This record gives sequence, structure tokens and C-alpha cells, in this order.
Amino acid sequence: MRKLWKNRPLLIAWIAIVLLIVLAAFTAFARGTAPVDGLFRNASAPVIEALHRAQTQVQAFFVRVFDPSGVQAENDRLKTQVLEQQQQLALLDETERENARLTELLNFVQANPNMRYVSASVIGRDSNPYLDTVMLNAGTRSGVTEKMAVLTADGIVGRVSEVGPNWCRVRTMCNDEMRISVMVQRTRDEGMLGGLYEEDGILIGLKLYYLPNNADIQVGDVIRTSGIGGFFPKGLYAGTVLSVNEDGKGNYDAIVSLDVDFLHFENALVVVGTDEAVE
Repeated sequence: MRKLWKNRPLLIAWIAIVLLIVLAAFTAFARGTAPVDGLFRNASAPVIEALHRAQTQVQAFFVRVFDPSGVQAENDRLKTQVLEQQQQLALLDETERENARLTELLNFVQANPNMRYVSASVIGRDSNPYLDTVMLNAGTRSGVTEKMAVLTADGIVGRVSEVGPNWCRVRTMCNDEMRISVMVQRTRDEGMLGGLYEEDGILIGLKLYYLPNNADIQVGDVIRTSGIGGFFPKGLYAGTVLSVNEDGKGNYDAIVSLDVDFLHFENALVVVGTDEAVE
């Protein structure tokens, strides 16, 4: 019995055959009986009806199983349904990621209420491997002008170098000629940040120049904009000291982290005005 139960298709086929034989017998009997057998026919009618429904279901089952076109159509429908669900899940995931990015920018704006911003999305990146320029979808119609600072929640992107009605081009901190005035947050010593520092062809960070000779700078010190020059508001996060040039080789004083992911950031803030400097 267990062997027969394991072979379910064969068992279903035998049950179907038995049902068809019983139904045929009832049907033949019903057609050949005399009027005196009406009472029996009335009594057997529910049984015949039940057997007919069973026959219809069994036939539909075998049509689904053995009709290739029907199976293919069902497979196509299921594949389409799966693809639609995958697309919906992908869209939901992308929406959640975008919400997370925008939440970071919103938190930054709320933490710096003294500045006025225009939010923008990246619409183009330079083919240069260091991405020394990017293009945003905000321009003069939004109040953007040349030399305005561009930020993300992770740090400074760069400065607007060219602007149109609904776009602007930004020279990023990855541009080897980009320089901004900064200070060491702990000691308030001022210097100049910019220029790429590489080791074995790998970008490590930015060079920090022109600190006072007696400056006390240490690994881990936070570097912020000094406000000198007027292009970048005072107090913006610019990076963290990774190493100090203690051997005197080269003309830089320290190496500062480059925290913005220039390959993957998608949203930015253009600083269009400021009320007072942040500390």
C-alpha cells in the first residue's frame, strides 16, 4: 500500500478510471430503466450528480497535466508574476536607499540651520578616474552661482565652477588644483587643504599645508573650514588627520582623510547663503 501511495500519479489515474466506470454504469442504468424505477432514479440522482462533478474535475486535472500548451501558458503566467514581484521589491529597495540618503542630508541641514541650501542630484560624472568634476541638476533658476560650496553629509564635495539655468558643474576636492582654507578644530591653527596624496598609485587623502611651525597637530584631529576667502562657510567638516609629516619630506604638514564617496554619492547640497559661521 505504501508503494502504491508513493506513486501518486498512478493512484490518481486508477481512481479516475474507477470513477468513470461507475459513472458510466449509473448513466446506462438510468437510461434503460422503466417508469416503475423512478423512485430509485430519484434516490440515485444525487450520487450521479456527485460523480459527474468528480468526472469534470478529473478531466480538468488531466487536461492541465497532459496538455503542453496549457502547462506552458501557466508557466508563462507564473514567470511574469515572479518578474513583476521582483521589480516591485527592487523599486522598494531603491526607495528605501534614497530615503536613507535624503535623511542624512536632512539631518545635516537641521544640524546647521545657519546656512541656506539648494538640494541637487548628480546627473553627470567626469571620466577622470578621480572624478575631479561632477554635474548637478541645479542652476541659476535655483539661485546657484559660481564658486558656491557643495556638500554632502559626509563632507565637502567641492565648489561650483560653471553654472547654467538648471545645471551646474562642480570642481571636486579630487581635482589636484583645488585648495580651501581650513583650521585644526582643537588648536584653531589655520592652513590650506588640497592636492592628492597617493601611495603606490592608491589615493590616500588630501595634503594639509602651511600650518604654523609650532602647530600641535595630531592623528585624529578634526579639520574644518576656516571661512577665510569667503567661498566656504566657517566650520564645515573637511576631514580627519590620518598622518603627520614628522620626517619633513615634502612640503605638506599632514594627510587628511577624503570622506566623500565620489564614485557613488547621488545627492548634494549647494550652499546658497549663510547667516553666521558654524563652529
